[in-house]
Amino acid sequence: MTANGVMTEPVVIAGLLRQQAALANFGTFAFSEPELGKILTEAARVCAECLRAPFAKICRYRREQKDLLIVAGCGWRAGVIGIVISKADESSTQGRAFVTGKPVILEDVSQNGSLTLPPFYAEHKIVSTADVLIKGKTGPWGVLEVDSADRHEFNEHDVVFLTGFANVVAEAVAMAERTAAMQGAIESMKHLIVEKDALLGERAGRERKVHELQMELSHLSRLNAMGQMTAAIAHELNQPLAAITNYIGVAKLSLEVKQIDSGAILRLKALIGKIQSQTLRAGSIIKNLKDVVEKRESCRFEVNIEDVVRDSLAMVLYDVTDSNIALNFEFDSAISKVMIDKVQIQQILINLIRNSVEAMHGTKERTLTLTTLPGDAGFANVMVRDTGPGVLPNIAQRLFLPFNTTKASGMGLGLMVCQTLAEANGGRIWHVEDKEKGTCFCLSLPLAQPHAGESHSAAG
Repeated sequence: MTANGVMTEPVVIAGLLRQQAALANFGTFAFSEPELGKILTEAARVCAECLRAPFAKICRYRREQKDLLIVAGCGWRAGVIGIVISKADESSTQGRAFVTGKPVILEDVSQNGSLTLPPFYAEHKIVSTADVLIKGKTGPWGVLEVDSADRHEFNEHDVVFLTGFANVVAEAVAMAERTAAMQGAIESMKHLIVEKDALLGERAGRERKVHELQMELSHLSRLNAMGQMTAAIAHELNQPLAAITNYIGVAKLSLEVKQIDSGAILRLKALIGKIQSQTLRAGSIIKNLKDVVEKRESCRFEVNIEDVVRDSLAMVLYDVTDSNIALNFEFDSAISKVMIDKVQIQQILINLIRNSVEAMHGTKERTLTLTTLPGDAGFANVMVRDTGPGVLPNIAQRLFLPFNTTKASGMGLGLMVCQTLAEANGGRIWHVEDKEKGTCFCLSLPLAQPHAGESHSAAG
C-alpha cells in the first residue's frame, strides 16, 4: 500500500488469491457437511475473516412471516442469532438487498438516509456494512452481510467475492436441504416398513383368529343343524328298524311251521335280503349324520354333483309325501364331476334346502326346485329355489352377516358358515334376486379337471 492509502497491484492480487482460496476451501467443506447450521456459521466466519471484518451474519427469508431472521453469524453478542428479525422490504440494508437483488454497501451507517438500522447495530458500534443476495433454486433464499466497527471501504473485488460466496452458500443450502429431505424420506420409509411389518403381523394374527372362529362357528352350526335334524333322522331310522322288526317277525312265523318247503325257504331268503338292505340303510343314515357334524378340515375329491344334491335332499326330506312338497329337478347332463369336500357341500345344501322347506311352511304352493347348470369358466352352479314368501330387500343385504336371522330360535350363523365353506372349497354362494315369488340361492363349485384319458377320448 502506498503512502496515500492506495493498495498496490501485488497487494490486490494477494488479497484476491486469498479470497479465492478461502472460497474453494469453503466449497469443499460445505459440500461434505450434512448440517446446514454448521455450513452457514462457517460461511459467516470465512467472509468476515477474508474481508477483515469482525462481524458477519446470514439472514434467511421466512415466507409465511415475510421477514428475514438471522440464522447464523460471528462476532455478535448473545440474543442476536436466531432471534433478531427485520422486514423483507427496502427499509433495511438486508431487506433492500433481498428485494432488489443488488448489493447494498454502506461505508458509513450514519449516512444511511431512509434505511432503518436495528438497535443492535449501535450496541456493536457498526460503522460499515455490505449485503448481497443469496439466490435459491425457487427464488431469493436470504442475505449474506459483513459488518465492521471501523470505516471499511468495500471495493468491487470485495463485492465480487461476497457475491460468489453467496452463490456457493446457495448451492450448499440446496444440497443440504435435499440431503435433509432425502434423509427424512428414508426415515419415513423405515417407519412405514416397520408399520407395514407390524400391520402384516397383526393381519396374519387376525386372519388366524378369524379362521379359528369360523371353524368353531362352522362346528357350532353343524351341532345346531344336528339338533334340528334329530327328529327327522329318528323318523327315518324308525322306518328301517320297524321294517327289520316286521321282517324278523314274519321269518319267525315261517320257522314255526312243522314242515318247511322250498317256497318257505325262498321267502326266508327274501326276508333276510330285505333285513340286510334295511340294516345298511340305517347304517348309512348314521354315517351321514356323523360326517355332517364331525369337525374337520376340507378334504376335496371328485364327486358327482347330482348325487351330492340328491343325498343332501334325502337328509332333509326323508318322506316327500309327508312333507307335501313338489320336487322339481333340472339337472344339466353335461355337468358331472366337481372337486369338493362332499360333507361340507352337503352341509351347505342341507342348510339351503331346510331353509326353503321352513320358508314354504303354511304357503299354498310348495315347490322346491334343484338345478345344476354351467357357471363361470371352470365352475358349475347349483341353484336352490322355493316358492315361499321371499326375502325382503333390507334383509337380503345382510343375509351373510353373522347373527342375522328372522327365525325366533335361529342363531343367525347358517348362511355365514355356508359362505365360509363355499370359499374353503374354492367356490362362492350368493342370493339371486328374482322377480318370481320365493327365494333362490346359487352355489358355485369348481369343476373337476378331466383326466388325460378322458381328454384324449373326447378329442378322438
